[in-house]
Amino acid sequence: MSKLIATSQAPQSSGFRQFLNFFKADSLPHRVRLISGRYLTLRRIISWPLLLACFLTPWLTWNDLPLVHFDLVAKQFRMGTVIFWSEDLMVLTWAMLAGAFGLFFVAMVSGRLWCGFSCPQTVWTFLFIRLEEIIEGSRHKRLKMDRQPWSIEKVLRKSIKHISWISLSLWTGITFISYFYPLEVMAHDFGQSDLAGMGLFWILFLAVMTYLNAGFLREQVCTHMCPYSRFQSVMSDKSTLVVQYDEPRNDCIDCKVCIHVCPTDIDIRDGMQLACIACGACVDACDSIMEKINKPTGLIAFRPGESTMKEALDLKQRPRLVGYALAFLLSVSLIGFQVASRDVIQLSLERDRNSLYRINVNDEVENGFSLKMHNKTQQDMAVRLLITDNTQGFKISQKKFNIPAGQRQQFPLFISLPLPASGSSSALKLSSRTAINIEVIAEGIEQPINEMSTSFFTPNIQ
Repeated sequence: MSKLIATSQAPQSSGFRQFLNFFKADSLPHRVRLISGRYLTLRRIISWPLLLACFLTPWLTWNDLPLVHFDLVAKQFRMGTVIFWSEDLMVLTWAMLAGAFGLFFVAMVSGRLWCGFSCPQTVWTFLFIRLEEIIEGSRHKRLKMDRQPWSIEKVLRKSIKHISWISLSLWTGITFISYFYPLEVMAHDFGQSDLAGMGLFWILFLAVMTYLNAGFLREQVCTHMCPYSRFQSVMSDKSTLVVQYDEPRNDCIDCKVCIHVCPTDIDIRDGMQLACIACGACVDACDSIMEKINKPTGLIAFRPGESTMKEALDLKQRPRLVGYALAFLLSVSLIGFQVASRDVIQLSLERDRNSLYRINVNDEVENGFSLKMHNKTQQDMAVRLLITDNTQGFKISQKKFNIPAGQRQQFPLFISLPLPASGSSSALKLSSRTAINIEVIAEGIEQPINEMSTSFFTPNIQ
């Protein structure tokens, strides 16, 4: 694999002077040139569906409710007909593990593919660059405008560009917050001048960060702020695909187009560098130049770092890659298992702490409980309780319950048993502590959907 080379276009100076120079604008900002090619097409194929899903999902509803809603107040996450509650933490755990192992697998196969094609920083940066090119023109025209003194045209074009950036940033902030603060509710509150202060803060905060990161910081985020480039190397091996310059070919004509199209402003000919996000823009640029001068393409290309493509495809030599794939598949399977095995009605039966038992007015031994029921579906549910193997004649004070959709309710519950006479056969069979199993039956389908166990305490009457 090529050595990691820290390149710089300016000589190194003292720490304090270098710190001051960081704030100076002696040189023109890096203006990225957009160029067509197969990797630009691939980036659009990957990023546009993600963008459409991101911006359109908050507008979609299901049964007059948002299709996707992170309700922090109610501690629930709604996705279509499925609601995840705080009790479903294992689903989130396996989802995070699946995402991690999936990222590890992709990183080992193709390096920083996430950075170059799917990372929000990259996607939004290219959106901002595209707006900049539409309004101010090509890279050459933008550099020429930067060198010119201020004029009406320059002020107008710069103003339109920043207005478009700010509009996209605000739209991004509103879209992100709408996953937590539904658009319909937000629009109603805004119309009533009652928009939540916390919601407004996060909209403006995200808008400002989007405007700064995608409009100005750009490659600085990838180079100095994002930790992924630092630890990505531990997830790669000698067969990981990286962007490489084939120096032995000696076909480079020093056109510098590979630098002009690079969003992080590096020269890939200097070797693999920390700032490279593997977006493939330099590959598209170099291939287009090679075609124009009738030279073979691939002078810059994605290649295995220190092996051949045949060795990279040999999974026997890459056990870690196989392990990541298996771990990802296992995590996804466990997500499906957790979702399929979720209880639609969650139960909690807590004993009355004041007394283990008491004798009621009907001369029955009675145990008191507090029954908590949580309907985790989006439909009202009618259920009834049934004591299984009830050979001793236990009675329940309330058997039928109606639980509204998504609601938690608490009920007093009493289980009683006629007090047998001392020395009778019933008394001899009765223990001072008897295990009881209670099934929850869904009305209509007459199928058990959950069960709970407890103990019934009686006085020693033998």
